[in-house]
This record gives sequence, structure tokens and C-alpha cells, in this order.
Amino acid sequence: MKSIFNPANNAELIDRINKINADTPPLWGKMNAAQMMAHMQVCINMAFGNIPATRCWIGRLAGSFGKRRQLKVTELDRHIPTFKQAEITDYRDFETEKNGLIALTQSALKKGAQALVKYPHPYFGKFYGDEWSQLNWKHFDHHLRQFGSGPIAKILVDASLPYPATANSYSSSGKSG
Repeated sequence: MKSIFNPANNAELIDRINKINADTPPLWGKMNAAQMMAHMQVCINMAFGNIPATRCWIGRLAGSFGKRRQLKVTELDRHIPTFKQAEITDYRDFETEKNGLIALTQSALKKGAQALVKYPHPYFGKFYGDEWSQLNWKHFDHHLRQFGSGPIAKILVDASLPYPATANSYSSSGKSG
């Protein structure tokens, strides 16, 4: 599995971040590009212990099941609810957020995986071994794909649709249905 702590993988993430601009529309979800980059910073700062994480009640109830599922899949599901501490709905300056996310991503190489916190994730609970690292990579990949940066093989573009459709929304005839 790729990791933000691997120099080549870290450089790949930064390259993918740089492919997004302020006007890049999301392929799914409600956040704009600046909000997504601010959201990612909150999550990375939580992982490194810079922002205290608070367990949410739904996480206490179903977090361990959700954690097992998210660690098992290769790509995170779309439309997973965001815990309150990481919801970004206000205006954010794109360049400020982009530069902040790149700086945080680069700092991961200096800090290393040993700097990840040992206290519970707000939703998924306690992580063991490299689970924080796995989730960080999948979360990065999820949001960068959300803005069309990275492997998007499962996304097909049909000019007749007002938004990109997923491969699952096409019938065997190739027409959307």
C-alpha cells in the first residue's frame, strides 16, 4: 500500500494536489477545492495530534465495523459522512489552503509514521500498526480523485450528462440508464 511517508508516494500526492485549481469542480460531494484542501489539513493535523480528536457517538456505535471495511477496500466510498470537526462549509482561500496542504504533506516525510497519534480516531476508534497510514493514503486518494486528480478509471464522461457518471450507471448497451 502506498504511504504519505514514502518519498515517491509523497511526491505523487503533491503532484496530484498541484493539478487541482480553484475552479476544478468536484465529481461528487459538496465541497469545493479549497474546502477539500482545508478538510484534508484538519484530518492530517488530527492524525499527527495537532488538533485534539473527539469521539462521536456514531463512531462509538459503529466505528470498528466502519474501520474494518475502510481498511479492506482499495478506494473509500463516496458520500461517507464527515465528522463535525472536519466539516468545512465556510469560504476558504484556495492558494492558502493548497499551500498549507502541500506543506503538511511534505512535513509527513520529516515526522515519519512514528509521529502519528495513539489516541482514537473520531469515528474509527483506536488504530494499530500502520492503519493510520493506510487511512491517510486512502483519504488523500479519495479527495484527489473527487477533483479528477489521479486514477479515475472508474469514471466515464458522457457529454450528454451534466456531470461525470460512474461506470455503474451505464447499462450493457453503453447508454446511461
